[in-house]
Amino acid sequence: MGRQDGMLILALAELLNGKLVESRIIEQSLKLLCEAFTFDGALLYELDQYKQMCLKEQYLQFPFSPPEHFVLSELTPAYCELLARQTLLLVSESDQNSADEKVLLTMFGCRSLVVAAVVDEGLSVYGLLIFARREPQAAADSAERLLQTALSMFGRYVGMRVYKNKLSFAQNALESILDNTGIDIYVNDFQTHDILYANKSMAAPYGGISQFMGRKCWEVLFPDQGGECEFCPQKHLIDENGEPTKIYTWDYQRPFDGSWFRVFSAAFRWVDGRLTHVVSSADITDNKRNEELVEYLANYDSLTNLPNRRMLVKECERRISRTQKGDTGYLLFFDIDRFKAINDTLGHSSGDEFLVQLGQFFAGIPLLKNAIYRNGGDEFIAIIDGDKTEANIRNLAGFIHRRFTQPWHLQKGDIFCNVSIGVARYPEDGQTPEELLSKADQAMYKVKKTGGKAILFGYEL
Repeated sequence: MGRQDGMLILALAELLNGKLVESRIIEQSLKLLCEAFTFDGALLYELDQYKQMCLKEQYLQFPFSPPEHFVLSELTPAYCELLARQTLLLVSESDQNSADEKVLLTMFGCRSLVVAAVVDEGLSVYGLLIFARREPQAAADSAERLLQTALSMFGRYVGMRVYKNKLSFAQNALESILDNTGIDIYVNDFQTHDILYANKSMAAPYGGISQFMGRKCWEVLFPDQGGECEFCPQKHLIDENGEPTKIYTWDYQRPFDGSWFRVFSAAFRWVDGRLTHVVSSADITDNKRNEELVEYLANYDSLTNLPNRRMLVKECERRISRTQKGDTGYLLFFDIDRFKAINDTLGHSSGDEFLVQLGQFFAGIPLLKNAIYRNGGDEFIAIIDGDKTEANIRNLAGFIHRRFTQPWHLQKGDIFCNVSIGVARYPEDGQTPEELLSKADQAMYKVKKTGGKAILFGYEL
């Protein structure tokens, strides 16, 4: 390498000495190379996130209009691979030009080009350096070697920006994915609980990302607290050696709007190696409502909104299980006398209207509040325990029978009817819900056979 060549390399090295990639330095370098190798213009293209080669910097010594952007797919895959593998390609107008060479010469409106690709470690092209001449000119071997050396230096410098852009594209893509998954995510330091990351959907209800970063998780999520949450699942996320284990799942209801979330917590190593706690959550408010609706439909009568026989059996089992020696409980079986006549004369809609009124009447009696169930049809059942006596139960029956001496007002007219009541007493008449229901049903049925509108206890059968 001659003295002038060495001076060129030294001058280029001085320009490219900085650690930050600046457009000003790139433009000066393009000017230096154009003057050293008598190029008429130099262009630097970089790949954007839309896979287009976009013009970033240029130095032109004659007026021509290079494309602002183009796509590599205008060239064949084989030629793109050649660009990636070769240090530089010389393209000069001739009768032997390939289709790809003709595309390049036409695209840039020149008769001679030197093309050098900026590639990553996988030989994917992320940038193109293009030097143009208006007239064809063959390069001497020494000049070509010098240009290769200069372009190698320049390519490494530009490669830093290309690599940074590549990371930026990847980060933007990842953030876009995290922001559009329908899942809320945040990461906090395992020891200090300082928030290190939150996606947009997580931060939005709390005032945005700025309200998260640099603060402790409870300061944002539970501002009334002065420290770590009692229910924090971190102890479930690491083993005895403090290393991450399995994902822990739990459900949480947000206090300020009642929304429900399925929360997934896990421990993992952050980019700097520290142990962190990642919390992701999916809104399951609709699922919870659907679960509640299914649970309601399974346990409540859709007409009267009273708990149904399924709930009756479960509650009866619960009360039996908690009774102490000497405790007494009562199961009352109500069946409407002449209910079929209401359906036959006024129609089933009137029968339903009456059952709704009847359910409201039973539920409004203090002794039956939260203790009355619809067994089906015109049958209602009550469970009464505590310190109640047989006299209390007979007084209750008397109150109910007095109400039935008055008319029930329906849209299609007033009706009169009455009710038969059978009573089973725990534990004498049975020690399971089925035994108590059977005994109360037998007592009620005997009342009906003898004319109705009366009460009968199991021991009186």
